[in-house]
Amino acid sequence: MNKKYIYFIITISLVILFYFKESITTNILFIFNQTKQNISNYIFNIKMEIDTHFNQARQIKYLIKQNKEYQNYIAKITPILLNYKKLDKFQKINNPNVTFSQIISYANLPDITTIYIDYKTTNLTTPKGLIYNNQTAGIVIKSFKDFSLVSLNSNPQTSYTVFIGKNKIPGVLFGGEKIIIKYIPKYKKINIGDLVITSGLDNIFYEGINVGKITSISQNTLYQEAIIKPFYDSLHPTFFYVISK
Repeated sequence: MNKKYIYFIITISLVILFYFKESITTNILFIFNQTKQNISNYIFNIKMEIDTHFNQARQIKYLIKQNKEYQNYIAKITPILLNYKKLDKFQKINNPNVTFSQIISYANLPDITTIYIDYKTTNLTTPKGLIYNNQTAGIVIKSFKDFSLVSLNSNPQTSYTVFIGKNKIPGVLFGGEKIIIKYIPKYKKINIGDLVITSGLDNIFYEGINVGKITSISQNTLYQEAIIKPFYDSLHPTFFYVISK
């Protein structure tokens, strides 16, 4: 290539550059700006993905924590809800002389014949009757500051007076594994299947609360004795009324 040709090319290039420099500059700036914008968009998208990932991680961690708290809460309230479902079967008594109460715990495991209830009293000079759905459940025998001790029907220390049958034949009930009525007058006729109710003569229960039915009868020298099947299921203590007056 000779020098004239090279000079010609250079001259033409300079002329083109001179006359079209503004357009070339504009195009170069456009390409630069577009490239810069594309890079910025790419960086922004990456940042958004990173932020989304960390936000999701934080959200998952938060939800796991919340789920654990809810599980703990459910675990705590489930026994309470299950217990309060039994209120559907609990018969309310509209009587100013009785006080609603519920079990706190067994008093002396593995013995399940004594329980603590949330009954509060400052003056327990004599036992108070404990009833469930017009059935005798036991007697309140000792009071503390915020609760009381109950001896259920299945406890040998439990005793109260009863009437047997339509003729209201008197006797004294003694609790235990087998609930027995002693001191039944020998000259009075009692029968298997007779209904046993409270007499109210001991000021523990009022008269007429259902206790159970006679299942067997035995005779001794001075009195009759009878084994009864109680109505109240002492294996599932829940809610009660205490005969407070």
